[in-house]
Amino acid sequence: MVGEGPYLISDLDRRGRRRSFAERYDPSLKTMIPVRPHARLAPNPVDDAGLLSFAMFSWLTPMMIRSYKHTLTVDTLPPLSPYDSSDTNAKRFRILWDEEVERVGPEKASLGRVVWKFQRTRVLMDIVANILCIIMAALGPTVLIHQILQQTESTSGEVWVGISLCVALFATEFTKVLFWALAWAINYRTAIRLKVALSTLVFENLVSFKTLTHISVGEVLNILSSDSYSLFEAALFCPLPATIPILMVVCAVATIPILMVVCAVYAFFILGPTALIGISVYVIFIPIQMFMAKLNSAFRRSAVSVTDKRVQTMNEFLTCIKLIKMYAWEKSFTDTIRDIRRREWKLLEKAGFVQSGNSALAPIVSTIAVVLTFTCHILLGRKLTAPVAFSVITMFNVMKFSIAVLPFSVKAVAEVNVSLRRMKTILIDKSPPSYITKPEDPDTVLLLANATLTWEQEASRKSDLKKVQNQKKHFFKRQRLEAYREYSPSAQGVAGPEEQSGSPKSVLHDISFVVRKGKVLGICGNVGSGKSSLIAALLGQMQLQKGIVAVHGTLAYVSQQAWIFHGSVRENILFGEKYDHQR
Repeated sequence: MVGEGPYLISDLDRRGRRRSFAERYDPSLKTMIPVRPHARLAPNPVDDAGLLSFAMFSWLTPMMIRSYKHTLTVDTLPPLSPYDSSDTNAKRFRILWDEEVERVGPEKASLGRVVWKFQRTRVLMDIVANILCIIMAALGPTVLIHQILQQTESTSGEVWVGISLCVALFATEFTKVLFWALAWAINYRTAIRLKVALSTLVFENLVSFKTLTHISVGEVLNILSSDSYSLFEAALFCPLPATIPILMVVCAVATIPILMVVCAVYAFFILGPTALIGISVYVIFIPIQMFMAKLNSAFRRSAVSVTDKRVQTMNEFLTCIKLIKMYAWEKSFTDTIRDIRRREWKLLEKAGFVQSGNSALAPIVSTIAVVLTFTCHILLGRKLTAPVAFSVITMFNVMKFSIAVLPFSVKAVAEVNVSLRRMKTILIDKSPPSYITKPEDPDTVLLLANATLTWEQEASRKSDLKKVQNQKKHFFKRQRLEAYREYSPSAQGVAGPEEQSGSPKSVLHDISFVVRKGKVLGICGNVGSGKSSLIAALLGQMQLQKGIVAVHGTLAYVSQQAWIFHGSVRENILFGEKYDHQR
């Protein structure tokens, strides 16, 4: 299904020439056809849906009927759309990210800018749908409802004029709802693509590391779950209140400026200067939301670090449960986890209160604006007729319609800023070069010569590695015979003295031994003496400070802790490979 992947992520065709706009966006342009009853070539029903089917989600109807009659299984579900697959979207996001890093460097590279490039075409289409929705929403109260009210007061009005106005009002409301649903449909698919693309990219970067000493397990779990969902919410809610192509950072600030101006001019035209009172309520409401968003973001940032610590502690608790029960440390660990959870709960509670207050303000803004406007209008002795009153109320309700999603957009912007910073630290972090070399003697399987290793990272690691690589050839030439003659299969200096102050603490100090083909070597020692660290050093998972670590051929490693994923025995053995019955 993803065999066409290169043509989905690149601007070049099979022959290497740049593709035209129609060739690149042909599937999307076909979706703009209102009805496509005979389009059944796409593997996924959403890909062959017309505009009405895509906006109203009617392409799901056959699947819902099938699920009602028969139980849905993985085999009966339609295949995943190639345009939504993680493989295609992750490759495209990787291309954009590499271009950004190459252009400005890893430190100045903006992940938010890459996110915008990744989805800008779809966001611009969503903004067009929002603008059309706002135009239809404003056309009803500004023109049609006002004309209908005047028609009811007129004694000489013809019936067909009133019917025509009512039909026109129905058409504008239906079109408004259609474009609003279309915007949601576009955002949902965009959010799915962004979430899977960035999550896959982060996961691939994490897998490329042989060890995760620079990041805790709790951070990894939070980034791949909570932070990726924050991206989904940002792509879903942020474009909805905007009518200009600004995303992520200032999208929520520039809320519906076109609608504000239109409503202000029209309300001033039919009501007079007192209409500015109601408009000012909406204008004041936006900075209040910005302040509450910053407050919510501060609480969320604090809660994220506490959550990382809680998940890390829980992981240690579950991993070492036998040791904890043997020494009766359950109460101590339980109190520790409970204390961390209590601090996390308090921060999340504060963030929840702020978000609830922010959400509660949106529905009452329209009422406050109407009450203040009409009160001041009456106190000033101005005349207030039914057509004018209802026109102003509907106009303010239009603004309420577009500003209702503002709290969710503000919350999404506040959270996605934190998530993007955390994800960027993983993307710009590079796996250190391997310190494992190949021994010159083909009969030697393992060779450690004066090897000192640590779990911690050094700031000057790159320069030290260059020095080590430059000394390797000289070392083998000068000391190969002495090393083979002198070193016996015994580990020396495990957990030896610490290095000088300022450098990482050595876990394995001055280790030297040789293992030849056909030999069996057993390593024994007390708990914490460095047996597991020695195996990790042979796997290239530690940081080499000095000496040589050489391995000939491949290694098979059997972990002390059983590790299986949720699946059958066959799936745990195959690990995604094709099942060979004969084997």
